[in-house]
Amino acid sequence: MTSRPSTIPPGSWPRRMQADLAAGYVGERTVEAFLQRVGTDYPLPRVDEGRRRLWLIDDLDRAIAPEGTDLPDLADEL
Repeated sequence: MTSRPSTIPPGSWPRRMQADLAAGYVGERTVEAFLQRVGTDYPLPRVDEGRRRLWLIDDLDRAIAPEGTDLPDLADEL
């Protein structure tokens, strides 16, 4: 099976990301490496509707933020 590379978009990060973007955002080299850590190190997707799985940037920020960092949940305002 071929590994899928993570994606880093030019410009800015979207608020909702598919697995390839989420993997790039948190610094994983491949989508598969990211997905293996979902549910433990990384959050479950906020949108999970069949093949449509989206992670919110706020959830990913909390997962990769240093201990004790208090980040507001801007997703609640959506």
